[in-house]
Amino acid sequence: MADEQNEQAWVAGQVADVRRIAEVGFTDVRGQLALIRQGQEQNERRHAELAATVAENHRAVSERLDDHAKAIQTAAEERAAERSRVQTMADNAKKFSTWVPIVVSLVFGVLGIVLKGGF
Repeated sequence: MADEQNEQAWVAGQVADVRRIAEVGFTDVRGQLALIRQGQEQNERRHAELAATVAENHRAVSERLDDHAKAIQTAAEERAAERSRVQTMADNAKKFSTWVPIVVSLVFGVLGIVLKGGF
């Protein structure tokens, strides 16, 4: 009977040791899982911050590109208007250069006729 009690005490001690080892192991695993979860949460926050930064930068760059495109369009329209004004001036100069010699010739012709007929 004493051997049986000693054996039961030994088994109870072994069970207690196994229980303690299991509890320590589970506690260690829970701690590691908590650290992993904490790291994951930090990564998710950082990802959200970076996504917000990227979205803001994209918006700012898009606005700048839109402004630049508008400036380019305005400059192109101004150049087209200037070319049109220059072309109009050139056309007017051609007309003037065509009609002035004709009018001068007519004036001198009429003046020559008048002067020749009067003397």
